[in-house]
Amino acid sequence: MTEARIRSPDSTNCDSVSSLHTQSNDSEPGSTSTFRGISVRKANKSYRIGSRSVQAVRDLDLEIHEPGLVGVMGPSGSGKSTLLHLLGGLDRPDSGEIVVGGSRVDRMDESALTMFRRHGIGIIFQQFNLLASMTALENVLLPGVLDGAESESLEDRARSLLEDLGVGERMHHRPDALSGGEQQRVAIARALLFEPPVVLADEPTGALDSAASDRLWRLLEELSNERKVLVLMVTHEPAAAAHCRRLFILRDGKVADEFDTEGLDAARLAHRATRPLGT
Repeated sequence: MTEARIRSPDSTNCDSVSSLHTQSNDSEPGSTSTFRGISVRKANKSYRIGSRSVQAVRDLDLEIHEPGLVGVMGPSGSGKSTLLHLLGGLDRPDSGEIVVGGSRVDRMDESALTMFRRHGIGIIFQQFNLLASMTALENVLLPGVLDGAESESLEDRARSLLEDLGVGERMHHRPDALSGGEQQRVAIARALLFEPPVVLADEPTGALDSAASDRLWRLLEELSNERKVLVLMVTHEPAAAAHCRRLFILRDGKVADEFDTEGLDAARLAHRATRPLGT
């Protein structure tokens, strides 16, 4: 995904991320939830294409309040990419409410959005987006460098993440010396550097072969469960959806169906995801 040009709201709207550095998934006194996930309410987003207005998202509602690997599927033009842009603060809804990790994203100004994207959320891109001149370790540490938060403890965390993801022995290699699967693992480590409660994955295996894709889906499933992180993955692969605990189906810019995937294999998921509404 590429960052969209974002309008700045009133300065009073930057309060949503004032506590990003200290925010955690622990429940506050009196809270009924121990995890701050995703809440989207009546979100709308349209784009101008020439003289035409295209409604990408319309009155979309989405609630996810537990960690784990969750999938989003839908045909081309159903609003999947727009939804990720809105959740990641890469674009702003025309109307509606977007809450991610306890932060009201739709009210943030650009400065607050920068901090949110750095600390409040992780993003895994299809094409890895690693800097060719940097080693794997340096790529993982890059968000800390940009944040001015370089420290021995942060480097220890980066090294630990690479070890946990099975690429510890490759941390001093540059991207051109890594396989596609290894590069994507480095990208995952980078997304987890600041321990965000929510990670967005945009077709994370689109540039991988089938064997590497299967390994990565299993890895994301394990990571989300072990680290109590919500990984929201956009995918068109039923085999990927089979690793998700829950699946949301988008059609015409809104959630058309949602269901738990337990007991469903890839073939049955594909059928469920494409069946006509009301059947």
